[in-house]
Amino acid sequence: MSMELTVDEANFTEIEDITAAYDRLIIGNEHGLVVDEQAFIEHWRLVKGTEHIECLTIDYNSTLKNLNVIRFFPNIKILNLYGKKLLSVEGIECFQQGEFININTDGNRRRSLVGLCQASVKRITLVVEREDDLSALNECENLTKLELFRSPELDLVEWSRVPLKLIAFKRCRFKELGNTAAISTLKDIRVLGCRNLERFTADHSRITYIIIDNCKNLDLRTLNTFKGIEAIIVNSCPLEMNLIEIGKLEKVKHITFIRCNVEVDLINLKEYFPNLESLHISKIKKDYGLKLKELNPDIEISSDSFRSEVTT
Repeated sequence: MSMELTVDEANFTEIEDITAAYDRLIIGNEHGLVVDEQAFIEHWRLVKGTEHIECLTIDYNSTLKNLNVIRFFPNIKILNLYGKKLLSVEGIECFQQGEFININTDGNRRRSLVGLCQASVKRITLVVEREDDLSALNECENLTKLELFRSPELDLVEWSRVPLKLIAFKRCRFKELGNTAAISTLKDIRVLGCRNLERFTADHSRITYIIIDNCKNLDLRTLNTFKGIEAIIVNSCPLEMNLIEIGKLEKVKHITFIRCNVEVDLINLKEYFPNLESLHISKIKKDYGLKLKELNPDIEISSDSFRSEVTT
């Protein structure tokens, strides 16, 4: 069973060996004592067993100002950066077997992410502290999944060379989200808790799957910018909309609205959504839903109060 080792920077000379039982290392400074950073980093050259570490955490109370210590841990796959004293990601170029970087320095706006693209990493979680955090991702040539917190307005054209397949926008501050089509590989987005978001703009035609949750000011009618969408899941977005206002989404197969003020008329749904296979609107009453089902026997229709299967 893997174990976690915690090292206090003030007592670093006590560490001489890391056994194979440990694959996770946390570096911190519980009492905030002054440490010779260069001596601390160089000490790891003498420590045996650093190759066992696969997850390295620079804790919030660490006094490290850069990441040069990484070069002594050749097999780390996961890097957690919480340091409030961190100033740069110098040394990140040694992170070449990376699977995941988690960056949440909790109010440390002095730190810069310039050079982040020198790491080889597939997935990043980033809590944005500075606007230039976003441009630090521009050249991340192996990044396929991004979880972004508290982002201001952003221009996705800047990420056109990043091979992203999924972006989760969480509690972001932007009012508009536009032009995901600028990223040719991007197919899946999640927009969660973005309470300032008012509309989707420009071209989202490459997106095939979207989840939206708790975006209180979002005009759901702007979902019609997702011309290539196949599945839509929306939860707790209260602005009113009639379903036909996002009609003509010709590729959509599955539509779900939970705790939303979405109305649907008694219509032939295929006239508006020719490939629709299932529709869930949580507020539809059973009697109304059954009438809608009579008009659409080949579509699975459901709500919180009933569920109908496809009638053949």
